[in-house]
Amino acid sequence: MAITPETKIGDFLAAHPDQQEALIARVPEFARLRNPVLRRTVAKLATVEHAARMAGLSTAELVRFLRELAGESSGPVTEGAAPVEDPRPDWARASAVRSTLDADALMADGEHPLARVRRALLTLAPGEAMQLLSPFRPEPLLDQFRQEGTPCWCEAEGTGRFRTWILKP
Repeated sequence: MAITPETKIGDFLAAHPDQQEALIARVPEFARLRNPVLRRTVAKLATVEHAARMAGLSTAELVRFLRELAGESSGPVTEGAAPVEDPRPDWARASAVRSTLDADALMADGEHPLARVRRALLTLAPGEAMQLLSPFRPEPLLDQFRQEGTPCWCEAEGTGRFRTWILKP
């Protein structure tokens, strides 16, 4: 397995299950991968690039670390441009929010946030928004909604807390 920015974290852990604790020791944010819901869902969607953003690391740094854990050569890493934080969209305002979900509570109950967010969006009128509160920047969820044309925006609320806004088009 050649580890690149596009490698899925779940694929890395499937190929190197004995390296999970070393990964968590280096990047404590990955302790959440012990949660079976996250392991089955987010780890299968999240790329190394997503995970690096979640952890506040450069993609190249995380790729090199994973290659070291896997015993791969540490050749060059092609890294895309650093993501630019988008300004707050006009629709991301408290008065538009009709529903708020807590990702920690959902995952503790064994539910994946993406499925619950989709169900919550069905109950909203066009132009209404919902929020997802999470302990990490939910890059795979953001990418999924953006690919589908659903407007979303995420902001950090301090150390280890994020608020993701999702608009019903």
